[in-house]
Amino acid sequence: MSARVAELLARVLPAERIGAFAGVHGHAPAPEARPSTPEEALEVLRLARAERWSLLPLGNGTRLAGIRPRERVDLVLASRNLRGITRYEPADGTLTALAGTPWGELVAATEARHHLSPELARPDGTLGGAIAAGASGLDRLRHGPLRHQILGLSALHADGSRVKSGGQVVKNVTGYDLHRLWCGSEGTLCFLLEGTLRLYPAPAETVVLRLAAASATEGAARAHALWRAGLQPVAAVVRAPALAGPAELALVLSGRAEAVADEVALVRAQADAVEELRGTEASTARAELRTAGTEATLVASTRPSQLPALLATLERAAAALGLAPRPTLHPLLATLELELPGLAPRDERLLELGEELAGAGARLRWRGLGARTPRLAPDATASELMQRLKRALDPEGLFAGGPP
Repeated sequence: MSARVAELLARVLPAERIGAFAGVHGHAPAPEARPSTPEEALEVLRLARAERWSLLPLGNGTRLAGIRPRERVDLVLASRNLRGITRYEPADGTLTALAGTPWGELVAATEARHHLSPELARPDGTLGGAIAAGASGLDRLRHGPLRHQILGLSALHADGSRVKSGGQVVKNVTGYDLHRLWCGSEGTLCFLLEGTLRLYPAPAETVVLRLAAASATEGAARAHALWRAGLQPVAAVVRAPALAGPAELALVLSGRAEAVADEVALVRAQADAVEELRGTEASTARAELRTAGTEATLVASTRPSQLPALLATLERAAAALGLAPRPTLHPLLATLELELPGLAPRDERLLELGEELAGAGARLRWRGLGARTPRLAPDATASELMQRLKRALDPEGLFAGGPP
């Protein structure tokens, strides 16, 4: 099948834009089409539809560890050659770029005047890949996920139509918000071509504060106490080498200089031994926080009020299973990222730990398990709605995968 796919691709793409996807994180190898224009992408899509191939849309593949491998993929349709900023309006605070543009290029083009949200850990990931994954970043406590930043998208539907949703201005009320639907769809509904994002003014001041805590649980409690006292950080992150050992609470404060100064004073009034980082040191610390938890195998989310119970369940379950997880905790978002050093993806204890946390009311996401990634059990009504959307937008199943 692969040889035939490559042979037919040569009819619509130059040889230099036909390659091979090696297969990672349990995803099988497949031929890869790398169109450099929307018109070329459309020709590939039409060919795939005529041949009844199953397509996997892809950026640079930096988020494949977080999705369950597709049961069948005949062709990978990559957007990496669809790159470049097509419009940047500093006065309006908007940015439009092609889907294959690396996130780092977007940050570099805007950082002098604007903050681009979300703050992602991987600058080599693409705009389209981040949108398809519904990405969130370090700053999601203040700005929310990427879904909140999208003003408009352009995409190819399975029937070959090029569809635009939203626009290129902040105040846009025309049409249906299809771009909200495409965001987080993991390539199961469309092939993304271009996106427009809103931007935020670059902060005048950024400070990172570090506070010691006796444990991750205590660090979370201190973050919530500061939140109740009026602190509004960009991010609050608790890191610890072990569940029961000493931990560190890091707070990112950003905005107008006067507001940041007030927040620093509030923290110092509530806590002792506060380490204060500014300038280059603050930038370095913030960059480290962006990558914290990116190697986590298991991510658990719950309600803030249930976070202490979740941490207690985790400690009991890890001890019973003989595990030594390394936690990164976002306490104000009630999200826990667990690295499990020395634990193989096929170790049954990983799934047992997941079952214990799910039983405590946590919603789980796995990374790097490949075909062993457990299937979520979604709400029946939500699952039926997603299946109806898949049938409406992709009735022939051109795009691989879909709702359970």
